[in-house]
Amino acid sequence: MVSLIIPTLNESARVEALADALCKLPDGECIFADGGSTDGTQAKLERLAGQYPNCRWIGAPKGRGRQMNAGAQVAKGEWLLFLHADTDLPTASYQHFLALTQSLPILSAGAFTFCIAHERKVYRYLEWYVAQRCRWLKLPFGDQAIFARHDVFKRLGGYREDFPLMEDVEFVERANKDAGFRVIEAPVFTSARRYENEGYWRRACGNVYLQVLYRLGVPPKRLAKRYYR
Repeated sequence: MVSLIIPTLNESARVEALADALCKLPDGECIFADGGSTDGTQAKLERLAGQYPNCRWIGAPKGRGRQMNAGAQVAKGEWLLFLHADTDLPTASYQHFLALTQSLPILSAGAFTFCIAHERKVYRYLEWYVAQRCRWLKLPFGDQAIFARHDVFKRLGGYREDFPLMEDVEFVERANKDAGFRVIEAPVFTSARRYENEGYWRRACGNVYLQVLYRLGVPPKRLAKRYYR
């Protein structure tokens, strides 16, 4: 079984579509870890948990790392797959992942291929940049649906809960030390809403700027203040 873990915070507009798609995937359970939504998300999750037998939700302290760790604690699956609320996991990509878990015993952790769900050509350049980063640095981010064997995730200690940002990067850096880590050739599609709302170049350059600061040793708490501002 695969446990799909989705951290949510005020995602009322998205959770129904996510549950409708994810709960139909074979051999999976869907766990929403909510960080204290105030927009009706929890009421919708309660209803969805009653609608789908393989769907449930839990409350967790606010913070993506904390929420994903809380979801992992109650997960029953052999594999954990962490999906951002604004990222779609196609059925074909999920089935490709399942096939790899059977055909590649060495596989221990990894992520999917990054795609943006928007037709603007500028997003193809962003996809190319991320592909190069993954190819040469083996450094996918959380919007690529990071996955890990349940026992490997526990052995690695899960996500750093004191990281309000870059918790995905820090986890991947540790997971990379396992020989079985890989980025698989199966796409997930992240919404372009933040790029469209903030402006493509402002968002894209801001993300790179934060990555550079993190590499230079700036604490994630300081980076989070910049990011969420």
